[in-house]
Amino acid sequence: MMTDVGEVEAAEIQLKPEEEKNEDCILDFSEATEKLAEGLLSVYQPPLEQVKKELFELTSKQEALLSGMQLENKRIQETFEDIDLNDMFATVKIYQGKLVSIRKEMINIHERTSKLKKRALRLQQVKQKEALNKEHQREQELRREQELIGRPAN
Repeated sequence: MMTDVGEVEAAEIQLKPEEEKNEDCILDFSEATEKLAEGLLSVYQPPLEQVKKELFELTSKQEALLSGMQLENKRIQETFEDIDLNDMFATVKIYQGKLVSIRKEMINIHERTSKLKKRALRLQQVKQKEALNKEHQREQELRREQELIGRPAN
């Protein structure tokens, strides 16, 4: 039995120095962890703070834009709801349709008058030719008559 007790005591003695060694290692790791954390913070903290500042500026500008857009939407909605303005737009649409039809009619009338002017010009030319031909025939008839009258009978 002595050997059993001796082995148990030896095992306890051996465990105690290992526990002391583990405690020393834990302390060393905690210091290393702290230094590593400080190093990471010193490297990444300034850019992260800059990004945080830029994000804050961005969100504030976005909020300003959002409020401006909401105000504009409200103004536009009020404009759409304005009855007088809607009536005016309806009237403008009606008159615009009338103007389009008047314009088409004027173009049609212009084309017809142009055709009539050309036709009148052609008719005038034809009449002038006819008048000239009649005048020419009269002159020929007068000459014939003069020739017939002007010959003395020998």
